[in-house]
Parts: sequence; structure tokens; C-alpha cells
Amino acid sequence: MASRTLVSATLTAILCVIACRVPEATSPNAPASPGGENAPHEAAPSAASPSATNPDAASAPAPSSGSPAPSGVAPLPSAAPTVSNERPGPPLPELRVKSFGLHVGGAAKDSELRSEVQRTLERGFHRYLDCYRLIEEPGSEGTFGADLRVAAEGGKAKVEQPRTKLRGEAFRACMIKSFESARFDPPSSGRAIVVSYSVKFSFGW
Repeated sequence: MASRTLVSATLTAILCVIACRVPEATSPNAPASPGGENAPHEAAPSAASPSATNPDAASAPAPSSGSPAPSGVAPLPSAAPTVSNERPGPPLPELRVKSFGLHVGGAAKDSELRSEVQRTLERGFHRYLDCYRLIEEPGSEGTFGADLRVAAEGGKAKVEQPRTKLRGEAFRACMIKSFESARFDPPSSGRAIVVSYSVKFSFGW
């Protein structure tokens, strides 16, 4: 009788231990099923997410162009005012060049030839102004003249007897070269002509 009671008590204790035993932990080598007991409840926050490090960053509105800059941020400097290089006062005088004298030898009464020769020489005004840069005394006014011998077939003239009171050998050589660069049509008389021509440099408003 006593042995039966001992066996019954032993079985009862074994059944109690089995019923109360805690389930074993899952093996690390077991595959984790998505959504199962081994799946993590929450994903770890990413380091690149601004809300992970600063919870208020996601809810903070972006500053508008009219709103003040956030604390710790220096405002952008305003555009610097434009500075004008113009100075008050009257305008500076302008250098001018114009025909000062013209004589066509042997064809004084041929007004058409005279006008044609003058137009040819006045096409070089821009060259004459460039030559003025070479004078020794800038700001001087004066004339430059020479005799131009034009052949019967026209073309370039031969410059003779240059004359001027404006100082500067470089200026003088430049003006002679400018006169020589003019190209004349054959004179209507069919003969060679000699043209006495001069220009005047002056300053005016």
C-alpha cells in the first residue's frame, strides 16, 4: 500500500514538472520566418533619418524667404550698392579732324574732280586721328599738309613736301603713310595731277 502511494506521488510530481516547464529558446541557426515569433517587433531607426536623431526636425516647418533665420544661422548679406564711376562736370573736349585746304593743280575749274579727290582723302580721317596719338605734346591743335602727286592711271599718290607745326617724328611718318594709303581713280583729265591737301586737328565740345 505504501509503495503505491509513493509511485502515485512520484508520477504527480513528474507531470507537474512537465506542465510547468518553460519553452526552449529558438536556436540561432533556425531561419526566422517573417511575421512569426522570431521576427523583430520594430525596425531599428536609420542613422540617415533626421527624425531618428531629432524628433522635432520632421515637424518643424521650413523657413520661408521672409521669415527670420533660425538661431545659430547667419543671415545672407544683402547685395552691395552699385558704385558709379561717372563724375559730375562738363564733358571732356573731343578731338576733331577736318579738311582744311585743297587745291588740284591744273584742274582748278573741274569741280567734279576736286570733290572726288576730297572724298578720297577724307576716307582716311580715322587713320589721321590714330596718328594724332603719336604727337609729342598731347592737346596741341594744328594742321598737317602735303603735296600728293597722282599718276594718270590713278592708284596711290606720291607724297611730297609734308608740312606741319605739330611736333613728333612718329606722328609725321604716320600721316605721310596715311596719305600714301589713299587710292585715287584715274583723273578725268587723263593727265597726272598734283593735289595740295591739308587737315586740321582741333578740340571742341
